[in-house]
Amino acid sequence: MRGNGRRPGAPAGEWVKYAALVVLAVAAFGVAALALLNPNGLGGDESGGAVPPAAASTQVGATAAATATAAPPPTASPATASPTASGPARQPKIELPANPVLLILGDSYTFGDGADQPQEGWAYLVADSLGYPTNIDGRGGTGFAWGGGARDDQGGEYEVRLRQTAAANPAFVPNLLILQGGQNDAQADAAEVTAATRQTIEAARRFWPGVQVVVMGPSAPQPLAGDLREVNNAVRAGADAAHAPFIDAIAAGWFTDANSPGFDADGAHPNSAGHAYIAGKFLESWAGLTE
Repeated sequence: MRGNGRRPGAPAGEWVKYAALVVLAVAAFGVAALALLNPNGLGGDESGGAVPPAAASTQVGATAAATATAAPPPTASPATASPTASGPARQPKIELPANPVLLILGDSYTFGDGADQPQEGWAYLVADSLGYPTNIDGRGGTGFAWGGGARDDQGGEYEVRLRQTAAANPAFVPNLLILQGGQNDAQADAAEVTAATRQTIEAARRFWPGVQVVVMGPSAPQPLAGDLREVNNAVRAGADAAHAPFIDAIAAGWFTDANSPGFDADGAHPNSAGHAYIAGKFLESWAGLTE
């Protein structure tokens, strides 16, 4: 039996001496091995040795910063997304006054061109349906930015006519205003149309403080409607800039290739059935704005 692990018969002091020699031999072998693997020294340097703890921490921080810089910005949440990313901004509403007084101003559509009788035009049908005291001012060939005529020289821009109405009949004070048009503005620059639409709405609010304005863009049958998308967007941009509701007949698809032949009078205006159709669609939109 070996007892406590000493060599049989060896004294205790001799065992301790041999153990110490073994430990020193192992340590010397380890130092020699490290020297062979890293001839530049144990501490490391800029040539590729081990990185000191402080330097390692700095390098990790720099890498994290670079990763954060290169990463794409976070996507906006649905609650904070812009109107462009999430769809059109919500339409302003109309708060009907206790005693509505209405002015409808526009181009040849408001005059009733294309209908068998002017009184069969969309504006007259809308006025009859709503039952408010109403003045109707329709003039062919005009628009927000286009004054009429082939050279835009007849002074029939909507803002001009609103000013004339306010000056000529001070007793007539509308608190509701419908501005219809845009068809003729296709002859003008889109940026000019947007600016003119906004300025017209703002002018109306100066002429009749408190008046509530609704804009209805181009409402032509096809195929003309397809050619009016750009000017329709320009008018809409002006209405949006002035925070006025916009009734978008083109975006809503009022007139299609299928239904337009039955509603078209001459390729540019609706017939009596087309005017009645526009009036019905307008009243649907009006109900949504005033509910």
